Amino acid sequence: MIRPVSALLAAVFCLYVSKAGADPVASIRWLQQGTEVQAEAAFADAKTPFAIASIGKMMTAVAVLRVAERGDLGLEDAVVDWVPEGIIDGLAIPETLTIRQLLSMRSGLPDYLDDAFYDLDAPSAREALAHVYGEPLLFGPGEDFDYSNTNYVLLGLILEEATQVPYEEVMVREVFTPAGMAQAFVFGARELPAAFPNGHEGGEHVRAVYARNRGFGDGGVISSAQDLGRFLSALFVEQSLLSEGSLRMMLDADDYGLGVEIDGPIVGHSGGDVGFASDARVDLETGRIGIILVADGEAQTWWAEEAVR
Repeated sequence: MIRPVSALLAAVFCLYVSKAGADPVASIRWLQQGTEVQAEAAFADAKTPFAIASIGKMMTAVAVLRVAERGDLGLEDAVVDWVPEGIIDGLAIPETLTIRQLLSMRSGLPDYLDDAFYDLDAPSAREALAHVYGEPLLFGPGEDFDYSNTNYVLLGLILEEATQVPYEEVMVREVFTPAGMAQAFVFGARELPAAFPNGHEGGEHVRAVYARNRGFGDGGVISSAQDLGRFLSALFVEQSLLSEGSLRMMLDADDYGLGVEIDGPIVGHSGGDVGFASDARVDLETGRIGIILVADGEAQTWWAEEAVR
């Protein structure tokens, strides 16, 4: 049963510890409306950092839109004008491909993220993309939709080029600080905190995966439920991160906008990476926020969407 706590106690609510298993899995369910929070946790609390995987795509998209608002890049800019020539040639990036099409998953670029990718030894973003060099486009830019993580790795590199600082610093400046996310970071940018759960994948512990690798623009953020709630509230409820026009562009779609999954008034993103599963949803009509973070790559995360309806 989910227990209500006040905004004052949101960071210090009870820790539910099951003694049934010798191999505990950290998890948290977070339900928020305004300053009222309900939370249920196991082997975790409001400030426990989890790998949130593709939920981070919303944050990369916000950073791109904020940089675009300042005129430092344009959504209709050609991708070939922003990434190194070697990447352009390796991925066969068409001259007509735009930044907007990367954001909306309409590029046709193949996905670099497959089982074989995890055999690479701590690759950089450029080395990750090289994993799919020479593969053909799935379709021409703008002709169809295909969810490809390659799009958001490229967006992370474009942010670095436009701002002249590393991706992890872009996220601090454009997302974490303005949203009030005190503990969020991109993994690889600092040592993992002791509280970071030892995620589970196929019965194996995977903390070492995050300790030795770097996070990219497609899902490299570590965040607590509390910080993720702050981000969702700032973006969709308070609407303080983006201009009205940028937020409208982000949500101007029937299913996938600019880095956000859309189902009528319910918006957000799911995530899954080695040893972790997550989901974060907001009802735009009520401002209700649902978040589930689980240190188990095989966990079901449907709860977040159902909780906000």
